[in-house]
Amino acid sequence: MASRPGSSDDNSAQSAPPQSSAPAGSTDKDQSGQAQPSTTKSAEGARAVFGPKDVDADTSNAGSYIDLDTPQPVVSPTKINGGDIIFSASVEPNLFVPESASNLAPLPRSGPAPTAAECADSVDRNGTYTANVKRGDRFCLLTGEGRVAYLRVVLAPSTGTGKLNITVWNTPAA
Repeated sequence: MASRPGSSDDNSAQSAPPQSSAPAGSTDKDQSGQAQPSTTKSAEGARAVFGPKDVDADTSNAGSYIDLDTPQPVVSPTKINGGDIIFSASVEPNLFVPESASNLAPLPRSGPAPTAAECADSVDRNGTYTANVKRGDRFCLLTGEGRVAYLRVVLAPSTGTGKLNITVWNTPAA
């Protein structure tokens, strides 16, 4: 099976992701109504800095905070500064963006892995701050420092260790 140029399963550093039609400098609003810069333009020159790789996180109790703005994801059972996503199962397994920022976008359950530009566009168009998850669900995420990430749920237990397959791209603006 051939990988798509610029996708998380493409090993070619020469690949260029598709161009976006979003206007430069466009803005979106998070849940608090704060303007957020559009990420699509900055994701066009993205390069993967992590993954795709599985990351384990405890979904028990308050779940795990995951910071994706570090060379390797940092997973903590307690709140951490810079945490980009919380993987927990307080009622059902779910992902939650701290501060309720609309930085998480659901993707169709099937299809090829997205490119960084496709993920950024998805967050611009469909961003939310929380989602119930099950095995096979896929999401794009904008991190606190402007990186773009692709998350695929590998394991989503109601208690115990969950697993996410994560790819993180550095963007020129990050």
